[in-house]
Amino acid sequence: MKDFKRPLRVPDNVPLGTAEPPQARAGECGRWQLLFELAERVEAGQQVGVQFHGGRFNKLVWPGLQGADPAGEGFVCCKIGDRVLTLDPAPKDAGSFYFRAPEGGIPAGAGIEVSLGGTMGAIAPEYALENKFFLLFLPDHTPQPKTPGIRHDPGRRVLSACLIHITGNKKHHLRVIAPSFVTTGEKVRLLIRPEDRRGNVSYEAVSDLTLRLNGKKVAAAPKESADSTCCWLENIVLPAGGVYRLEVAERDTGLSATSNPITCSQTPPPLRPLWGMIHAHTELSDGSGSLEHYFHTMQEEAGLDFGAVSDHDHVSETPDTFWQLTQKLTERYHQPGHFITFLGYEWAKWLRKGYGDRNVYYLHDNRPIYRSEEADYPHPTDLFRALQDETAIIIPHHPASNGNHCDWQDHDPEKERLVEIYSCWGSSERSVNDGNPYPLRPARKLDNPPADAGEVPAGFVQKALELGWRVGFSGGGDDHYGHPGDNIRIGWPPFRYKAGLMAVWGREKSRASIWEALWQRRIYATTGARMIVRFTLNDHDMGSILALGDDPRLENERRLGVEVHGTAEIEKIEIVRNNQDVYTRAGRGLGAAFVWKDQTELSSINLPPARWSEKPFTFYYVRVTQQDGEMAWASPIWIES
Repeated sequence: MKDFKRPLRVPDNVPLGTAEPPQARAGECGRWQLLFELAERVEAGQQVGVQFHGGRFNKLVWPGLQGADPAGEGFVCCKIGDRVLTLDPAPKDAGSFYFRAPEGGIPAGAGIEVSLGGTMGAIAPEYALENKFFLLFLPDHTPQPKTPGIRHDPGRRVLSACLIHITGNKKHHLRVIAPSFVTTGEKVRLLIRPEDRRGNVSYEAVSDLTLRLNGKKVAAAPKESADSTCCWLENIVLPAGGVYRLEVAERDTGLSATSNPITCSQTPPPLRPLWGMIHAHTELSDGSGSLEHYFHTMQEEAGLDFGAVSDHDHVSETPDTFWQLTQKLTERYHQPGHFITFLGYEWAKWLRKGYGDRNVYYLHDNRPIYRSEEADYPHPTDLFRALQDETAIIIPHHPASNGNHCDWQDHDPEKERLVEIYSCWGSSERSVNDGNPYPLRPARKLDNPPADAGEVPAGFVQKALELGWRVGFSGGGDDHYGHPGDNIRIGWPPFRYKAGLMAVWGREKSRASIWEALWQRRIYATTGARMIVRFTLNDHDMGSILALGDDPRLENERRLGVEVHGTAEIEKIEIVRNNQDVYTRAGRGLGAAFVWKDQTELSSINLPPARWSEKPFTFYYVRVTQQDGEMAWASPIWIES
């Protein structure tokens, strides 16, 4: 376990209790002791709160805690010296318990011991997290200045903090992550993740691994990680061109897993798929986990090629000092040829006027943050003007969510080149009534799923395409739990989704190359599975904009090439034209490659000029569904008449 750091949401003058933070296994039943040290005196009769979770800045629910029944599960006990105090949950505040300071008060520097579990124990959270923190505080009901459109936690004055490290639980299965493309003779590295049943990295390391290809043992050199129970198998050479899936097994446990598909070519191709996660939130805004933890996880525990965090722009969440730290660490973790970072943030409004949440990413380091506060850049057009001279990309996320949908009325065609079609919230492609198997996770529990799916029809991605937006499809996370690139499922049942991923077809693992692929929309989104997806129209790549005047043959025939290599059996591959499913190819094993010819006259199917398209146009994209439910969306190709 790495050395713990002070949670950034705890003031510097607040003491951290329990010098050696206790550890908990994710999802286990246990008992834990927290020792708080008061930063200031508490007068007799004052109400004191203990926050276990809650608000925008303290994620990860510690479930089932209660202060009423000492013999029950999840009992919380508070002691000052030998005196036991009764803790009662506050109304409408299940994440905090309160007590009154005893006669004589509590002096500064005194210790308050809080135990979790009683005689029956308590259940730890499901997700692994370093520095899960608990706060001791005085309720502060002094009126606080409010910024329009920004949520505020209840007023409080923090007196002390404690930490617990939550690690993964027992090893349940293995997960193998491989690069999606290599050339013959190029040495391959495989990342081996020992995972518990929830998808956390287990506290139990892997050992005595064997590697097989088509049943035959393959030589590999193991390399253990200094900071993780994950390990790498290195110096693997594939024998010839083709598509491979490598099987890893552990001798002592019998656990085994198969890698994602690897395409091997005898000659270096102009483009190869590179995997990234660029939408995640840390403790700098309303997420959990440090920036260092996020970048380390992306690189060493998720095996990603590129990554970014996107903490919120509000000064109440990410003040200038936090933005400076983001700039510094984004630059520090950038390793050309190994792991690529981008500087980003989320421009977010809570007014729910259809502006949506828009993520901003820069090509270069040390760029400004343009905030959505009313006095700064409160409207999308203000953001567009601010970024006019910046090398930046803007990506709307969960655009059809009732949390904060995007109505597609404001658009910068130069900068808004992508849209997040899937994240842990679900898919914004289209309605659940039109066949969307990942209806959007609402901001509240459902009364009648899936009809009450939390979706806003005006925000579907298909609506943006109909209006003439030329946007490729990215898959994002919106992870708030310190698990970028993991397979954990977050959110309320029944809509308990994984975060998504994106793959770009880039020339090399460099910032300039990946940026060029994002800019040209050579990108596809997945629900997290690292399948390989190619899509061309008359040999033009996904994301292309073609002009009928440059190729009159497009009027009478368009050849759509599709190639898919899945992580599971393919159920179906659909070609979508102008938001209509026009061709479906049934799955035939783990992969498929075909050409479909559309010989319908283009003039008869063109969409008319729209708000964001001066010319009639037609677009195609590809939707892939595996038998295990994993999906992918290849970015559209447009034809302008």
